[in-house]
Amino acid sequence: MANTRLIDYIYAAHRYLAEMESIPRDYGTGELLYASYIHTVVAVHRNPGCNLTALAHALGVSKAAASKFVAKLIRQGYLIKYKASDNRRDVLFDATEKGRIAVRGHDAFEQASFAPLFQVEQALPPKDLATVEAYLKALSVHIR
Repeated sequence: MANTRLIDYIYAAHRYLAEMESIPRDYGTGELLYASYIHTVVAVHRNPGCNLTALAHALGVSKAAASKFVAKLIRQGYLIKYKASDNRRDVLFDATEKGRIAVRGHDAFEQASFAPLFQVEQALPPKDLATVEAYLKALSVHIR
C-alpha cells in the first residue's frame, strides 16, 4: 500500500459511512429510522427550541430538506413544534419522550459502532492528532 494516497483512505471511510447510513435502524422505539431522520432528532434534542433555519444549519442541509424531515418526525411523534412566546411567527422544535428514547438509542449505537475509531484517535500522540486534524480541516475548506 506504499502508493496509497490519503484521499484513498478518506474515500474508503466515506464508502463505509455511506453504507452504514443507508440502512434504517431501530433506536429503541420499535420503528426504523434512516440516518437523516435520527440525526434530525438528535440535532433538535441537543438544540431544544431551535427554529428551522438553525436546524438546517446544524444538519448542513437546506431549509426545505430540514422541513421535510421535521414534518415526518412530528407525524411519527419524535418531535413537537410550538410558537415562540416572544415571537408568535417563529416556529420552534423540541424532542418528545419518544424522540429522547431514540436519541439514547442512537448514542448507544454510535458508541458501539465507533468505539474502535475513538480508540485509534485516543492512541495518537498529540502531535500526530494535530497534524491529522489540520489536514482534515484544510480539506474541508476545499470541499465546501
